[in-house]
Amino acid sequence: LNVNISQQFHHWYETFRYTFMNMGSGFGYQQDEIEDIIDQFFLDLLEKKINPASIQNPQAYLSTAFRRKLIDHHRKHSKVQLLTVRTDDECRAQVSIQDTIEQMEANIELINAIRKAYKKLPARCRKVIDLKYYQNLTTDEIALQTGLSKRSVYNNLFEGIKLLREELNRVSPGIHIAALLSSLTFVMLLG
Repeated sequence: LNVNISQQFHHWYETFRYTFMNMGSGFGYQQDEIEDIIDQFFLDLLEKKINPASIQNPQAYLSTAFRRKLIDHHRKHSKVQLLTVRTDDECRAQVSIQDTIEQMEANIELINAIRKAYKKLPARCRKVIDLKYYQNLTTDEIALQTGLSKRSVYNNLFEGIKLLREELNRVSPGIHIAALLSSLTFVMLLG
């Protein structure tokens, strides 16, 4: 390698090392692991035989390249960890028939509670909820179809979901709105 190129990379190493240490700690890596990643990063740059003179903004170039290195390292590490977790879970997790039956009964109770709460809603709220979450219409499309203003559509959606949440919190405290809306679509399919 050309001595000037080697000196330039060494200068960059010394200049950006602490910045890269901070970036790595932001990703949750320990100091010794970050140092290994930084060393490997600069070795990879040297192997690519990049001409330092062709890099107009070294800080931007190196920071972006190092961030990509951290992301790649994280993805690689996450895949290995995920495969290990899946293998362990597959070996340990044998769901009993009783657990499955209890879960199904709880789901049926929730669906029945949602159905009852939905039927208690004012007709205008049921209509816009049906159009929004069952027929997948936008607020603009609902306004055109019903003759309501966009603001009225929004208010009826808000009011309907609020009433559903209040009613369901009496029956099933702590239900999340995402579970409510996904179950509501299923309930509307069942009639």
